Amino acid sequence: MPLRANTVVIIDDEPAAADALATIVRDWGADVTVGADAESIAGQLGPRIGEVGWIIADFHLGPGVDGVRLAREIAEAAPAARVLVLSGSFRGQASAEAARAGYEIMLKPVRAEKIVSWLERA
Repeated sequence: MPLRANTVVIIDDEPAAADALATIVRDWGADVTVGADAESIAGQLGPRIGEVGWIIADFHLGPGVDGVRLAREIAEAAPAARVLVLSGSFRGQASAEAARAGYEIMLKPVRAEKIVSWLERA
């Protein structure tokens, strides 16, 4: 396990997708916090928000909201966190927003091995 905080935040508004991703991350050995907005995640983590080591955000979260913006809000409190954006398309807004923020992006559906590989990279 890398020498960083052992907490992964998953931002997703689809419960089934969030649960599947959380299972992969928990099986890897991390603590997981799941939410669809920054307020619920901050509420769950409280003062531990600065200990977040990874943020995995679905890009498409509904009208007017995107995962990059929410990941950025959480990363402000946890500047050492690595961020991965998941999207159904490599074209368009998701890729552009992720690239501008300096975040990695993966095309959904993502295999468990790719998520684990991303988590294990220093």
